[in-house]
Amino acid sequence: MSCRLPFIFFFGCLLGLPACDDGSGKSTNNVNNINNVSNTNNANNACGAPGDASPRFGQTSNRFDFRNGPGWRVLSGHVDDGPPPDPFTEAGRQGLCRLLTSAPTFCDPACEWGTEVCIDSTCRTYPGVLSAGAFTLTGATGAPVTIHPDNLGYYVWDSTEAFTVENIGLAAAGDLVGAFTLEACAPPQFAPVGDWSALMEARAPGADVTLTWSAPAPGARVYLRMTTGVGTHGGVSPVEIECEGPDAGQLTLPGDYLDQLYAEGWACGECGDNTLRRYYADEADVAGTLVQLRVSAETTFWFRP
Repeated sequence: MSCRLPFIFFFGCLLGLPACDDGSGKSTNNVNNINNVSNTNNANNACGAPGDASPRFGQTSNRFDFRNGPGWRVLSGHVDDGPPPDPFTEAGRQGLCRLLTSAPTFCDPACEWGTEVCIDSTCRTYPGVLSAGAFTLTGATGAPVTIHPDNLGYYVWDSTEAFTVENIGLAAAGDLVGAFTLEACAPPQFAPVGDWSALMEARAPGADVTLTWSAPAPGARVYLRMTTGVGTHGGVSPVEIECEGPDAGQLTLPGDYLDQLYAEGWACGECGDNTLRRYYADEADVAGTLVQLRVSAETTFWFRP
């Protein structure tokens, strides 16, 4: 099977993090008529994220992720020229999590790796990437940073400089996508309560696992996507679990979903990393194109059957 290999996948591998990674609720509005931009969060409400008590699945793929932890900070993202093909179908939903499955399929001739994916025996092409012009990134270091898209249209920046991140601003000058400005707080770092990997290891068949962490952050949301070894290594996994919702300090993973996740697709070496992200976000509708800035802290656990 074939899958896309965007730059963010490469950067995830570079950092030793999993390569897998995601309705519309809105808060206050701030409309900029000059640029035809409508923001869901403004500067006075940056410590929040669009959404309500329910999971907010299917968020825009036009996302700029600012991820940070002790000793590192990374910004990466892009704007798609249309919706990307999705090989997964929702097969169930419990609490803040849903079960995603992909049907076995075969394409002949084989799809072009990196630009196409095989869905229902047909090669579906991933969309191109649109430039939004030069970016000005603020709050990530002592002075504003200018970021230009690479030759594929992806934006990426990183730093290991010692700096306390409190609030991130991202201003696009505009190009094929119009100008926009986004702003979001940096959520506090957090740590697991107990050993999550040990909980996964000790789980009996069919049993739920509840992940608990320190000090929920008001207004923040959490996101987790679990895949198999197939997905970790660039293929289309037969099963994935996706969870999203308000940061309540805990997340329950349904036992029957875990049983299906770990049933097949694990003929691999080092795989089984899972990353839970706590995030604040801002969004803007730029003449019909929804873009998002997501600022997150994260913690990782490991398990493979």
